Amino acid sequence: MSNHTLPPLPDYTLKPLPPLISGLPDAYLALILPIAAYWAVSLFFHFIDEWDLFPQYRLHTPAEVLKRNHATRWEVFRDVIIQQIIQTGVGILLTIFDPEPTYGKEDYDVASWAQRVRIAQRMVPGLLAVAGLDAGLISKNMASAHPMLAGLLGGGSYDIFQATEKGSVPAFADWEILAAKAIYHIAIPALQFGFAILIVDTWQYFWHRAMHLNKWLYSKSSVNSS
Repeated sequence: MSNHTLPPLPDYTLKPLPPLISGLPDAYLALILPIAAYWAVSLFFHFIDEWDLFPQYRLHTPAEVLKRNHATRWEVFRDVIIQQIIQTGVGILLTIFDPEPTYGKEDYDVASWAQRVRIAQRMVPGLLAVAGLDAGLISKNMASAHPMLAGLLGGGSYDIFQATEKGSVPAFADWEILAAKAIYHIAIPALQFGFAILIVDTWQYFWHRAMHLNKWLYSKSSVNSS
């Protein structure tokens, strides 16, 4: 088996990232889309209400809704606009601190995660030792039939090399690259999206709660109900 030398990271060149819509920076598009989605969905349900569509699926009858909602449509519209102005203003302020969007580093970032995957494998022999297993012996016995599994059990020691201008250097296993791509393209964006949703929902919750607890806000808000 080879030693634990990490495969090298590839070189990269950063290039300006073109916007999805020509002439409209992605940062502003990200601020526009949630508002557009809100009004599209709101108008959809407004038409359902106005045309009395699907009444059999309603949780509350129109009479109950009219009895409980004391806010006029103008008040609802006004309060939503206020929230969206605040939301958009904060978003614009945050864009000031955003670096210029670029691309070209994707392969480097994936390889960086592949290195982390390789480093994490160094814990495998110790974990197996806790269970009373000799990882080195198991890896040696499996090397010919299952080289990838043997490399994993051996703590990330693989006989995989790639040719470069500087000669032959260690390379990543295919499964390590797949795992790194899954982390980079799926796991990290999912965590970022979940964190963003947490921030947005928290802001909406405390804004809504303030309208109920503060007498002045309650009297002015569109959530005023009996």
